[in-house]
Amino acid sequence: VDTKMPKVGYHRQLSAENLMSLTPTRIIGSNEMGPESTLTILKQAGVAVDIVNSGNTVSDLTKRIEQVAQLTGHQKQADGLEQKVQHTVQTLTDHRSQLKKHPNFKEKKVLFVMIHDGRPVNVAGKGTTADTVINLAGAINPAATFVENYKPISTEAMLQMQPDIILLSSRTAATIKTMPDLIKKIPVLAQTPAAQNNALAVIDGTALIGGLGIHSLNEAARLSNVFYPTVNQ
Repeated sequence: VDTKMPKVGYHRQLSAENLMSLTPTRIIGSNEMGPESTLTILKQAGVAVDIVNSGNTVSDLTKRIEQVAQLTGHQKQADGLEQKVQHTVQTLTDHRSQLKKHPNFKEKKVLFVMIHDGRPVNVAGKGTTADTVINLAGAINPAATFVENYKPISTEAMLQMQPDIILLSSRTAATIKTMPDLIKKIPVLAQTPAAQNNALAVIDGTALIGGLGIHSLNEAARLSNVFYPTVNQ
């Protein structure tokens, strides 16, 4: 993440006034970008608004790089970035294979939980960026066999999953800092290996926005060491 870039706000609640103050000629974003009223104002002001895919697979990421290259005319940079992506993914794949050869290796079940006040607790199921990151990090997402996308599930299903690790976004972790804090929100987790081993991990929430990205891959590499600290030593 480039911290020097201007902050434009939450990608689903963009302000036309704030964006126009940056005098853009083109805005590129995912299909999650909005609201539509803001995009309409930008288009009426003569700003080109282009939507690129927000898929959650490595293939989607490389296609998105190609889309941006075509829009901006930076094919050479795109080629280099695609090579970097393929190298990173291959490194993760090779690392996962090496992990499985370790005598102490046991594949961890990692459950991503999303908590917002006033809303039901959601988990990351199949077809989410969190699911891809968990898999790239060498772990299993138990929710992938229960649901697709980000959805609430029953306490019975959560208990049946028996996660070894609970993964939170940095936004959630800002208010839920410990396993006891989490159990207050989701009491059923007290009956899981994750709670018994105090296994709580955090992913940078920006790595989950707009589909799988470069930062998502970097987080997968970091989380592999978090999920398997003794094996990775």
